[in-house]
Amino acid sequence: MNRDQYTQINTHMKKLFLIGLALVMLSCRAFVGFEPTFTMGMSESDFKKKNKPELVAANEDGTRIYSTYHASTDFKFFFFRNEKLVRFEKGKNADDYQLLRY
Repeated sequence: MNRDQYTQINTHMKKLFLIGLALVMLSCRAFVGFEPTFTMGMSESDFKKKNKPELVAANEDGTRIYSTYHASTDFKFFFFRNEKLVRFEKGKNADDYQLLRY
């Protein structure tokens, strides 16, 4: 094997290694989960675009409660009033939002 062939093989191996490393990092992200993206006061429509929440309750006073879940982050509850995020809470169970005063 001459020097040019060795250099070419070495370059291909580096590219394969980097592609493999990128794939592993991306797949680990899927197992770890995504943290919800939010800021207090953000609009309900922006929140729904950036996350995949589930509406769990809607009250007569206009309060709407959404939840997100991932095994590593448990349940997170987001309280919206007048289409603005006004409160954020964490929970272990899907119905923990019922125990919270709103």
